[in-house]
Amino acid sequence: MMLDQTDEDLPTYAILRQRLVSLATERGAESTFCPSEVAMTFGSYWRDLMPRVHQVAEQLCSEGLLEYNKGGVSHGQNRPSGAYRLRLIPVIED
Repeated sequence: MMLDQTDEDLPTYAILRQRLVSLATERGAESTFCPSEVAMTFGSYWRDLMPRVHQVAEQLCSEGLLEYNKGGVSHGQNRPSGAYRLRLIPVIED
């Protein structure tokens, strides 16, 4: 973390969750996005946020709102090793 940032300055779980869901919704179920895209919206200390972003993404995937993708292949709720992307899971209406 940068020296001028304190834990209190970092975005909360709720804010990160909202940004991840908003970006996923904006992109739609046809497109993926990198979790770092969300972290970068907070400025120069985005790398420090990546562990939190990954935690929130993991929760959203476990809830069935997002899914992990790597190399164009869906990994569902199972986080693949290395770099991955996220995708909104489409809501199937009856």
